[in-house]
Amino acid sequence: MTNSSIGDVKVQAILQARCGSTRLPGKIFKSIGDKSALGWVVARLKASRMVDRIVIATTTGKEDDRVEKYACHEGISIFRGSRDDVLGRFIETLKKFPAFAIVRATGDNPLLDVGALDHMIAEHLKNKADHTTVSGAVPIGSAAEIVSCAALRIAWENATQKPYREHVTPYIYENRGRFRVIDVKPPDYLDGRNYRFTLDTGEDLRLLISVYKRLAEEKKPFDAKEATRLADVDPGIMEINRDVEMKTWSEE
Repeated sequence: MTNSSIGDVKVQAILQARCGSTRLPGKIFKSIGDKSALGWVVARLKASRMVDRIVIATTTGKEDDRVEKYACHEGISIFRGSRDDVLGRFIETLKKFPAFAIVRATGDNPLLDVGALDHMIAEHLKNKADHTTVSGAVPIGSAAEIVSCAALRIAWENATQKPYREHVTPYIYENRGRFRVIDVKPPDYLDGRNYRFTLDTGEDLRLLISVYKRLAEEKKPFDAKEATRLADVDPGIMEINRDVEMKTWSEE
């Protein structure tokens, strides 16, 4: 992460995180090795060469006092807003913490890939894009998305349906003609893989812990590149969460 003052923040990671998960309550604070899931995401974002500032955006609910306490302990900026209007939460975050573009990250993706993220940010800025995503299939939980704040405001002004408000970018996805959208090729070590490395269920947690332990035994880092390599050479490990269904728009 770069060292930037409030006045010169170009790229800001808004990390949405709350404790009230439907399928695995408190999932962001579940331990995976020596860090919580949220701790791993924060570590990835801090390692980025392109992110100027991290802001955790959580809810005003009592259960998320723990998120605020964590942010304060780690010296990370915090904003608390609506539980259900997540798009509105992002806009209100930007009013307090202005930036040119944002990385939308979530606290349940401990294997976010920093190399891919920095490449996406660079391409987003170079192409003056409104919305940047990764092209093709990559492991679920390894990628983020980049959005210009101008595009986010357009979405906020026009998105009236509940699913658009509960999430941040569906309006942009469904109205691509209004925006400059680019899809960036992922690194070869992620490209074409459909492994599930996100954290939504107990099965996901067991998988991530198993991957962490295996990589620790091999003295390898716990990151997306090594986790993908492990899954490539030992596909059986992915049986742990094979039957988990992708969460719907109604679940954060």
